[in-house]
Amino acid sequence: MNTDLSTGLHTLCYRVDFTDIGDLVVYRLTGEFLTAWEHLKNLVKTRAGRDEIQPSYSALAMALSAASNQPVRLFPRWDLSQRDTDQGVVALLVTTGEFDPWILKTSVQTFEEQSTGDKDANTLAPLITGIEPKRRPLTEFIDIDDNTGAVAAPGWIYDAARWNLAARIAATPMRIDGRLPITFRLDTDANLLAWEHPLSRPSKNTVGHAMIQISTKIITVPGAKHLYLSLDAHVSRQPYTWSFVRNTWLDRGDPSQPIVKLPVLAPYPKKGRLVPEFRGFAAEVIESCGLDPVTLPAELPSFPGPVRPIGKPRKHSIGKGPGVRFLYQLGQHATDILGTPPLRYQPTPIRVQQQVGGPIPPDKVDASIVAAEATELRIVCLYATATVRRRMIDALTPYSADTNRLAGVSDDQPVRLTDRLTVVFHQAGNLLTHGNHARTVDGITWLEPQPDTAIAVLAETYWDPDCPPEHDAKHTVRRILGEHGVVSQFIRSNWTPSKPRNRTRNGVTEVIVPRDEPAIAAVRDLLRHAGVIDNRLAVATVGRRLEGALDRDAILVGVHIRQHTPGRRGKTKPPTRLVIRLVALHATTDVNKPWYTETYSAADNSWVPYRVGTAAYHANNIGSSTLSRKYKYRQDIRDHVDEALAAFGRSKPLVVFVDAESCKGIWPGLSNDTFGHGPLPGSSLGHPDLAVIRCANGRRVPRATHRGHGAQPKDKHQPALPGSTLYEHEEGGVHSWLLAQKSRVFRSQEVGARAGALYTRWTVPDDKNKYMGKDWHGLTTIEIAVARPGEWEIRQLAALTARLCHQAASWDDRTQHPTPLHLAERADRDHPLRDEEPDDSNDAE
Repeated sequence: MNTDLSTGLHTLCYRVDFTDIGDLVVYRLTGEFLTAWEHLKNLVKTRAGRDEIQPSYSALAMALSAASNQPVRLFPRWDLSQRDTDQGVVALLVTTGEFDPWILKTSVQTFEEQSTGDKDANTLAPLITGIEPKRRPLTEFIDIDDNTGAVAAPGWIYDAARWNLAARIAATPMRIDGRLPITFRLDTDANLLAWEHPLSRPSKNTVGHAMIQISTKIITVPGAKHLYLSLDAHVSRQPYTWSFVRNTWLDRGDPSQPIVKLPVLAPYPKKGRLVPEFRGFAAEVIESCGLDPVTLPAELPSFPGPVRPIGKPRKHSIGKGPGVRFLYQLGQHATDILGTPPLRYQPTPIRVQQQVGGPIPPDKVDASIVAAEATELRIVCLYATATVRRRMIDALTPYSADTNRLAGVSDDQPVRLTDRLTVVFHQAGNLLTHGNHARTVDGITWLEPQPDTAIAVLAETYWDPDCPPEHDAKHTVRRILGEHGVVSQFIRSNWTPSKPRNRTRNGVTEVIVPRDEPAIAAVRDLLRHAGVIDNRLAVATVGRRLEGALDRDAILVGVHIRQHTPGRRGKTKPPTRLVIRLVALHATTDVNKPWYTETYSAADNSWVPYRVGTAAYHANNIGSSTLSRKYKYRQDIRDHVDEALAAFGRSKPLVVFVDAESCKGIWPGLSNDTFGHGPLPGSSLGHPDLAVIRCANGRRVPRATHRGHGAQPKDKHQPALPGSTLYEHEEGGVHSWLLAQKSRVFRSQEVGARAGALYTRWTVPDDKNKYMGKDWHGLTTIEIAVARPGEWEIRQLAALTARLCHQAASWDDRTQHPTPLHLAERADRDHPLRDEEPDDSNDAE
């Protein structure tokens, strides 16, 4: 591995030097304050008549932040370090500067009055104003082991570090392309906003506004004993209305002070709320302190002002994504300001090769069906309109060597595309139409099970994301089909093809007719649901020419865990449920042989073909109400997974893939600071050859910006982006890898998607303003870490994982997780009850 730190893959992560992160003001709360707080909570609950109604620490912190214009956090006992609690600390209030005593007293008193509805309530304020604030260097709260360098600090230190480090980055304007200065403002969540440099773009009926936001997070990497400041950037697109908005930014008018981020209540006419309101008494607290009152405008102004709502509008005249050019220059700016090099990963000889794409070739369909443990596969096409029926025919035709096999086919007439694949069409308008009417598949003879014949349904549906149907037939139909042991996939009927375009090459003009991608993808997804996967996974991972190739038969298992939290239904709150899905691929080193896929059935504690387990899962309630992520259930979860793994015996190697976020806290051996030490999936089995691989993506993974090696662009402000190389990093004896590649859309012929490499959102030329309306794509990043290698060489496991991410089982590009984990997650995502879980995310994109 190359150890030249000037090369490699650069990220937006910076090692935190805890000796140089400044200080904070700390209010050490007393036991009397906590007693008074508990009394307040009980009083509010009693008056409201609902157990879930109670004041929160975050609400009080928001009120103080609104009045003081500075970041505020309240940390109860469970967020403190052992050293704090040993010294008798029961809770802390942490901020960046001392409060004005009168502001503190008035804010807390007003908060209590508003919470209780009692103008005479005043128990908290005297207790908190009697506390002497102390400005303390953060190093006082941090222990660093002299031998190992391990950092031990309470959780609130990380928020404090973010505030101070983000403030340092914001203190100096960032120059775009070496000339355009952009000033960032800190907000009370330790994010950076280009407040003075908003983005605007007109559309047909209005003008859309947005703003570049830099988010900050303190993270660790596998094996590291120290911490990293992780940066990322987003385009915060301002919603056109207050509908569904939960938070807003508020500028109190002083450029030297942070922008306050406050929760809001959107208009709700049915409850008498005709205009948006601040939530948590922020407005009342501000007014009581004699400050200029704040209100939320009923209609948003034509240009961004002091109030800017935060949301995720489905449609907007400005696209998502800041672009790779901006991220690259952000890295240079942060490196200069922080005075420390970014975290870099070094290139390895491991490459991921070009994917095997397209449909399963007709000459491989039958072998794939047999590998799915079926003698035959019958695809039943349920349709309501002739247009979708035609689209189904076109999408299924490539699976037959005879392209005219489906021409003129009548309903309810089975057509054999191969020796083992049959297709039949059936009109089922009443079954597929949305509404609250009774549905049944009884009488559709093609859905009646037959020995050794697998049945899969390709069905029509109408779906408008801007106006979802009240009673979506898709969910009910999927559940009913699941009860019959049938897997299903849907084609959206309201799809309009793009217009054909002309393309000229070498003086010859040809007409390019757009493909029906939704129908093509639906058929491929249906075959994936059925477990019908050809040998493309073997082709991607096996071969003497591949560095770290798969060289032995093995069972590859994906473990997917998710806490399902349904939204409130009227006055009732359904219980949370824990989802555990396990999928196994039986991998072989024969490149011509498809891999058998199966999933674990908790109902009878056995492994069953993937289609059987998927249909059964979709037919029943989602997850288990007897388990949760709470500490007391973690051993039960570990036992359940180990019981499933034990069913494979010890004759073959086991390779277990887990997702870092979903399995966090369940197996201590998966945590970065104790990586590889402590319980892991399969630890109790005593299996002689069991490997465990953790995969991560999203906010906890370092954001890659560019490669510092190889050919570089002539434009010094444009990044050199990585290709097929797997990159490696080592800390504390633990190796981890990043697979960072250009996204599929970035690699497409869509110029707008790649505009972020040529321009930033501020420097798009007027004659290319249409690019501002495009989503700017960049790099996708997957982190791979081997918690237990078994009898494998760790780089071989890293190569296997990367290739199982790079080569999808059914579609033509990468997946965020290796195939076994991806298949386990997909079955859960497609569950008919998945949409009962509300999307509570309201952050900027």
